[in-house]
Amino acid sequence: MRLAGLDIAVIIAYLASLSLIGVYFSRRQVSREEYLLGGRSVHWLLAAGSVVATLISTLTFLSVPGEMIRYGVAYFTGLLGLPLAIPVLTRILLPKLMSLGITSMYEYLERRYHAALRRLAAGVFTLRTLIWMALVVYSCSIAVAEMTGWDLNATIAVTGLLTTFYAAVGGLRTVIWTDNIQLWVLAGGAIAIPVSVWMRTGLSPAGWWELFSSAGRTEIQFFSLDLTVRLTVVGAILSQFFWSACTQGSDQVAVQRYLATPSLRAARRTAWAYLGLNLTVVGLLAFCGLALFAFYYQASGLRLADFQRAVAPRADSLMPQFILEELPAGVSGLLLAALLAAAMSSLSSGINSVAAVVSQDLAGRWRKPGDERGALLFAKAVSAVAGAGAVGLALLTAWAVQRTDWNLIDLSQRLNHIFVGPLAVLFFAGMLLPGVGAVAATAGFLVGTSWGVLVAFGSGWLGLEQPISFTWLVPGGFAAGLATAAVLGAARHCKSVDGVTK
Repeated sequence: MRLAGLDIAVIIAYLASLSLIGVYFSRRQVSREEYLLGGRSVHWLLAAGSVVATLISTLTFLSVPGEMIRYGVAYFTGLLGLPLAIPVLTRILLPKLMSLGITSMYEYLERRYHAALRRLAAGVFTLRTLIWMALVVYSCSIAVAEMTGWDLNATIAVTGLLTTFYAAVGGLRTVIWTDNIQLWVLAGGAIAIPVSVWMRTGLSPAGWWELFSSAGRTEIQFFSLDLTVRLTVVGAILSQFFWSACTQGSDQVAVQRYLATPSLRAARRTAWAYLGLNLTVVGLLAFCGLALFAFYYQASGLRLADFQRAVAPRADSLMPQFILEELPAGVSGLLLAALLAAAMSSLSSGINSVAAVVSQDLAGRWRKPGDERGALLFAKAVSAVAGAGAVGLALLTAWAVQRTDWNLIDLSQRLNHIFVGPLAVLFFAGMLLPGVGAVAATAGFLVGTSWGVLVAFGSGWLGLEQPISFTWLVPGGFAAGLATAAVLGAARHCKSVDGVTK
C-alpha cells in the first residue's frame, strides 16, 4: 500500500508526541519510586486506562474481530466471568498488597514464604514478559508491514526502539499517560470501522445481526464434558474468570498500576473502572467483527454458506484489509496508529514492570542502601536493556517464522498462559491457606505449570486427535496447583499436630 501524505503525517505526529511525553516526565524524576510507581500518586482512572491498554495488545486488536467473524459470539460469553473476578481482586488481593508498601508484588512471596520463591516468581515473570513483549512487537510489525509494504525488520526496530526510548526515559508516568492516549486511539479506530461500514452499505447494525444470526454465528454450546470442544459458555466464563483473577493478582504488569495509586480505595476504583473500560473496548472490537462480516458478505455476491467457507481461513486479516482498501486518507493513518498503539502500550508497560522486578527482586540485594540516584539510573538501564532484548527476540521470531511453519497466534496464546495460573497459586495459597509453606506452594506451582504445558503442547502425548481447548489452560492449572498446595499444607499441619514435625 502507498500511504497518502496525510496518513504519514498522522503516524509521524503520533509517534513524535509519545517521545515528547517521555522527555517531559523525565524532568520530574528524583527517585526510583517516582520512576517505577509515579510517586504512588497516579489517579485511579488513569491507572485503569493503563491496565486496559496494556492487556489489549495487537493480538487482541486483530484477533477479536476475526474470532467474531469466524466463530461467532461464543467466545464473548466469557465476558460474563470478568465481573466475578473483580471482587476477588478488591477483597482478597489488593488489601494485602496495598498494606505492604511494596514496589514489586513478588516481595510478598519472600515475606510469606522464602526469598528463593520470590526470586523464582520474579525470574519466571521476567522471562515470560520478555517473550510476550517480543510476540506483541512482532505481531504488530507483521500486520503493518503487510499493509504498507514496509520492511518487517525495520518496522520491528523502529516500533520497539522508539517505545523503549520513551518508556526508559520517562518512567511509569510516561507509560500511564501514553497508555491512555493509545487506548483512545485504539477505541477511535474500533469506532471508525463500523461507522464506515454503515455509511458504505446502508445496512444498519440490526441488519448486520440478522445476517449474522442467519449464518448460525449466534449459536452457542452451553457445556460439554469433552475438553477438546473449542468453546462452550461454561468454559469461556471459567477461562475469563480465572485468567482475569490470576492476571490481576499475580502479574506485575497489571498490579504495578494498582500499587501506583495513593490508597486502597483508589486501587479498588481502578479495578472497577478497568472492568467498564475493558468491556467497552472488547465490545467495540466484537462490533467491528459484526460489521466486517456484513460488509464482505455483501461485497462477495456469494451465497451465505459459500461465503462462510470462503471467509473462515482469512477472518483475522479482514480488519487490516478493510483499513488498507476501504478507509479514506487520514483515517487509514489513524488505524495504523491504533495498531501501533496496541503494541506500544503493552511493550512500554512490560519494560517498566521488568525494570521494577529486576531492580527490586533480582538485583535489590546488591544495591547500595540510600543511593536513590544509583537506584534510579539502574532502573533506567534495566528498562533500556529489557526493551532492546524484546526487540532482539522479535527479530529472532521474524527470522524463525520465515523458516518454519509456526502458527504464531496459537503458539503465543498458549505459551503466554502457561504460567498465569501457577504464579497466582503462590499468592492465593499464601493469602487463603495459612498452613501452606514454601514447599507446598512450590509443589503447587510445579503441578500447575505441568498442567499448562500439557494443555498447551501435550495433545500428541495424550493421543488426542484434537488439542484440549485453550479455555481450560488457566482454570485447570490454577485449580490443580492450589489443590496440591492445600493438600500438602494440610498434611504438614497434621504431622505438626501429631508431634512428628514442627
